[in-house]
Amino acid sequence: MLFWYAVGTLVLVVIAYPYLRCLYKRLALARKIKTVCKKKGHALHKTHLFWFLGSKQTTSCDFYVEGANEVFAVKLFGMPKRLCTLIFNEDGSYFIRRFIAFLSYDASAVRFPIDGKAKAMPSYDFRFRYRNEWEIKTPRRILLVHPVSMEIRRRSLRGNETIVGAGEIVNGMEIDSLPCLLNDLEHAR
Repeated sequence: MLFWYAVGTLVLVVIAYPYLRCLYKRLALARKIKTVCKKKGHALHKTHLFWFLGSKQTTSCDFYVEGANEVFAVKLFGMPKRLCTLIFNEDGSYFIRRFIAFLSYDASAVRFPIDGKAKAMPSYDFRFRYRNEWEIKTPRRILLVHPVSMEIRRRSLRGNETIVGAGEIVNGMEIDSLPCLLNDLEHAR
């Protein structure tokens, strides 16, 4: 019976690991954002209680960072598994590409991509609880992919794929990673 408890615990740990990793990364995100805001004198405005646990399925913006001349409206988009590729289609959908690796006889790995089902990208509300006094400031609509996947790509309507770098605009949103956002906050006007 002890054997089955050990096996059950191991299975539970394997299943829960990506989500525990995501929780740890999001707690670190909250600490880093608060530190930069305090250091640079920016105001952090949360839109809900557990703002740092924002989900890609919810449509409201998760938090705002108000600088002297800019307002960063940030929506969190999490990738629990890091060894996959996030692909944004130009038609407003996205999907996740996972890989299966097989070892060959010469100890090299051959990876086969498996594309997930395309999901419609929610229409995110970057003006959720937006304040009237921010109207004179420059708005920035940021989709913060955190934890980040192995790679982020954009697929055109023809099927061509290009790698998306931090700060590029996809579907009207600026795609960022946490280091890029922190750098933007450090140098915000």
